[in-house]
Amino acid sequence: MDIGKYKDIPAYYFEHDLHTTDFYEIVFFLKGNGYLELDNQQLKLKNHTILFLSPFQKRRWFVDKSKIDCYFLLFQDGFLSTFFSDKLFTYKLQFFYNKSNPLFLQPAPEFIHQLHSLLQDLQAEIKQYRPDSEHMTRSILYYLLIKLNRAYATQYQLSSQMEGNTIAVAFKKLLQEQLTKNRGIDYYAQQLGISRISLNTQIKKQFGITVSEMIQEYTIAEIKSKLTYTNLSIKEISAHLNFSEPQHLTRFFKNATGLSPNEFRNTYQNGRSVS
Repeated sequence: MDIGKYKDIPAYYFEHDLHTTDFYEIVFFLKGNGYLELDNQQLKLKNHTILFLSPFQKRRWFVDKSKIDCYFLLFQDGFLSTFFSDKLFTYKLQFFYNKSNPLFLQPAPEFIHQLHSLLQDLQAEIKQYRPDSEHMTRSILYYLLIKLNRAYATQYQLSSQMEGNTIAVAFKKLLQEQLTKNRGIDYYAQQLGISRISLNTQIKKQFGITVSEMIQEYTIAEIKSKLTYTNLSIKEISAHLNFSEPQHLTRFFKNATGLSPNEFRNTYQNGRSVS
C-alpha cells in the first residue's frame, strides 16, 4: 500500500499514452483539470473529484500536470483480503469493477474534509512506521473504503450493504474473471449453487439491475475495450467472447449501443467521444 500527494509521488503516470496497473487506485483531486479516459468513459477532473480505478483498467490522462493537486491511495487486493480473511472485500465495494455508473464522486465539502483528515492520518502512520502500524494502516484504510462505499452508493442509488449478500458479490467476482469463458446465466447459477431466480433476486437487490443486464454491461464493456484499444477483427473479438458467429456479436452490440462494432471503432478513431 502507498499514499501520498502528487509532489510526493511525481512518478505517478499522468500521461496521454495508454497504460494499466495491477493494483487498486483512488485519486482525490484537491485541484483538477482536463479529463481521464477510463475504459471508454471520459471523466472530467474538477476540484474535489474522487476517482476509483480497478486493476487492469485501460486509461489515458489528458491533464495539465502543473495545475494538479491530489492524493493517491494505492493498494493491492491482498493487503486487505489476507488480513481480514475476506477474499471478496474489494468486490463488495460498489465503485470497483462497476460497469454501470460513473467511477467518480464529487462529494460535499464537509465530507471532503473528513476524508482529508483520514488520509493525513494514514500518511503519517506510514511515514512514522511502528511495530503496530500495519494494523493501524489496514484499519484506517478499511474505514475509509467503507465511508467511500456508502457515499458512492448514496450518490448512485445503490445498496451500501457489504454483508449478507455474498451471492451477489461472488457473482460479480466470477463475472469479472470468467466473462470471456461463459456468458450464460445458468452457468453462473450452477457455479454458485443456486437457481436463476434466486441469483436474479440477489443481483437486483445489490446492484439494482438484473443478471442478464449485468452480463450484458460487462460484455459490452469488453467489446468496446477490444474495439478501442486493439486491432482485433470482429471475428477475433467474437471468438474471444465465445459468440457462435461474428454476426451474432454485431447484432448484440448494435442492439445495445445503436452502432455496429465497425461504426463504434471508426467513431473513436476519428476522435469523437462515444459512451
